[in-house]
Amino acid sequence: MTSIEMPSPPLLVTPRLPRTWYFWGTTIFGSLAHGAMLLAQVVVLVAAALFRFGGAEMPEAQVKAFMHQGDTIAVATIVASPVMLAVLWIAIRLARRRFAGYLALRWPSKTQLLGGLAVMFGFMVVWEVLLSVFGRTPPAYVLDSVRTARESGSLWLLLIAGCLVAPVIEEFSVRGFLYRGWSKSFLGPAGAILLSSALWTLLHVQYGWIDLAGVFLLGLLFGYWRYRSGSTWLTVIMHGSWNAVIMVQVALTLPRA
Repeated sequence: MTSIEMPSPPLLVTPRLPRTWYFWGTTIFGSLAHGAMLLAQVVVLVAAALFRFGGAEMPEAQVKAFMHQGDTIAVATIVASPVMLAVLWIAIRLARRRFAGYLALRWPSKTQLLGGLAVMFGFMVVWEVLLSVFGRTPPAYVLDSVRTARESGSLWLLLIAGCLVAPVIEEFSVRGFLYRGWSKSFLGPAGAILLSSALWTLLHVQYGWIDLAGVFLLGLLFGYWRYRSGSTWLTVIMHGSWNAVIMVQVALTLPRA
């Protein structure tokens, strides 16, 4: 008699489940995202310098002035931003997660929105009073960029870059991606807020020490409201509102040529 072969049972393939990047994964992909954007900004700045000055060698003072020009800063920020977003998107897709869900892109409640803005503007008033007591003015970087943008008629472009584009990419990367991964690691929410605020401060090395202290404290404030609300859109709105008030204030108080 011939034996009848029974069909083999189908192989069960366990699907790969969605994951969260923890400390090292978040650190590596976050570094890649910021490094890629920095490289893209350098490329844009070099291309802009070559277009404006040709191959002529520029003295250091002229290079510094060029780097502080509002239209140059705005174009470099806007053009390089998709590079960072692309790296974040790749990292999140590798984790088999949805972009909006991973970055906590949910709209805050009315109470959260009003509360966050009220606390932020309260901090702004206190900080401005402290700066005036010590005779401090806005950073030269901000003064130069707003002044040159106004003189060249590109203040609107600088406002878009500083009040919309920069808050979106910085909050998506810092309070969105970095906070998400680090808060789920051994750091916990408090450690993630501290570390992400420190990194965010390092991204503003063009400022002086007192201004950097303000950036760090502001980062702690944004981080707390990201933790409390579970919404990165809230910190985007807070960040954009802060930048808008500062830039409009500088534009209105700067003497015209």
